[in-house]
Amino acid sequence: MNQSSFVTRLGYLLAWILLFSPPFLIRATGKEVGYTLLAALFFYPLALSRKSLAICIPLLILVGTANIFHAQFLGNMIDEFSVATLLRTEAHEAAEFLNLINRQMILVVLCWLVVSLGCGYFLFKHCAEKAFPFAKWQKKILLGIGLLWTSFFAFGVTQQFTTTDYVQKLRHIYPMHMAKAAVRYGDLEKEVFYQPTLPAKPGAAQVNTLVMVIGESASSHRWSLLGYEGDDTNQSLRQIAGLRTYKVMAHGLNTAKALPYILTGQSALDSQKNASPSFLDLARHAGYKTFVFSNSRFNDKSEDMYSQILRRSADVYAKVGNGAHDEVMTSWLEKALADEAPYKLVVLHTYGSHPDISKRYPHSRYQGGDAYDNSIRYTSDLLADWIHMLDTATAEPSALLYVADHGLGVPPCVDSPRHGNDQSVLEVPLAYWANAALRASEAEGLPSISDGAIEHSTTLAPEMLVAAQGYDVRTAMPHLEDSRRLHFDGVPYAELYRDDACTP
Repeated sequence: MNQSSFVTRLGYLLAWILLFSPPFLIRATGKEVGYTLLAALFFYPLALSRKSLAICIPLLILVGTANIFHAQFLGNMIDEFSVATLLRTEAHEAAEFLNLINRQMILVVLCWLVVSLGCGYFLFKHCAEKAFPFAKWQKKILLGIGLLWTSFFAFGVTQQFTTTDYVQKLRHIYPMHMAKAAVRYGDLEKEVFYQPTLPAKPGAAQVNTLVMVIGESASSHRWSLLGYEGDDTNQSLRQIAGLRTYKVMAHGLNTAKALPYILTGQSALDSQKNASPSFLDLARHAGYKTFVFSNSRFNDKSEDMYSQILRRSADVYAKVGNGAHDEVMTSWLEKALADEAPYKLVVLHTYGSHPDISKRYPHSRYQGGDAYDNSIRYTSDLLADWIHMLDTATAEPSALLYVADHGLGVPPCVDSPRHGNDQSVLEVPLAYWANAALRASEAEGLPSISDGAIEHSTTLAPEMLVAAQGYDVRTAMPHLEDSRRLHFDGVPYAELYRDDACTP
């Protein structure tokens, strides 16, 4: 073999490996180097035919582009929650999302496209079917790869693997994570209408009227009551008697992953597997009249799991806005509080600080300053109004609970508040208010929580709501993720941002 032929062969191999490198480019670790080389090896037979290259080169370039673009926002590869988010996003929300794309993101994606297109051209030009006849050692490698695939699928047959089992085992062999995302999303969709298993009805409830406010994209790093020293974003909440605020850990970087933990106390997949009730299911079972008002964007596709959980046990359900300012929910809350039912649960699913942040608050009342701070101030002002409404609506024990599903990345980790994967995304505010009657009864059931360090996750919210309804929490939600177990994707939260608050 002459030197020119050797250099061409080496370049051919490197070009092939580079097409499998997005996982390493997104998270540069030694483990990802190994997985990249392994994936390139497993699929190497496809590099030996122009017919197969004509299919796999465009596919690898497209999948790589999608994953690198996705990682610019969330820092990770595409998963089933990315698919769920994409398929439940409507036109206005997509337009707002596109407004967040900056030059750096475009430059990173363009760099990948230039390199990957160059690699693809080189591979197709120098495809080795005739120019490079297989040597004995090459034939042995190809035979070994074939035996590995054959053995894997034969083992799967003996173990009666399902499609889900196969893609789960192959998830580290890029780009098989895309197959895993599609299959797991299919599992979510297939089980969307599951019927929850309900416990025995409880005795007397502790609280007559419960208001649950689900926040969106609010980071505790911008709550002045939780230590933020910029704008006084919680000024309207400071003098409210009976209000307590805490930092808690979110269980996801986006709504699709994080929201189920607030609704059922566990992941979407585990909720379905365990036929787990939400706090709404349990409230209705306990005799509460349930109201759900949502200001999320209208989704004209088939109903997703999150909408189904919110509406299946709602006596009154209404989409009251299409991403409008959240004050659109105030009149609906007023009507619900005036209802004559002795026990009521009202859920307000807000649009909060969802990007495009500048559209999330009325500019006439919040002029100047940081847009994200303004959106948090607006949410605080609404919470203060809603607490006042609840306080004047009834003298019976009542409470309002607010928790955000996840936060946003904030400077200096990102150029401006947006989706990300830094510490501010996973640290969110939880606010709890009890009226005078409930405080006097000493029946709030709120655990002792430090005002400083994070001690609980967002699963504390359903735990508190279910206890207020009169249930024994462990009986009512036997699969509840313990809010004191602070793990994110299997990693202890204390270790996740040990070196850098911006990069887990």
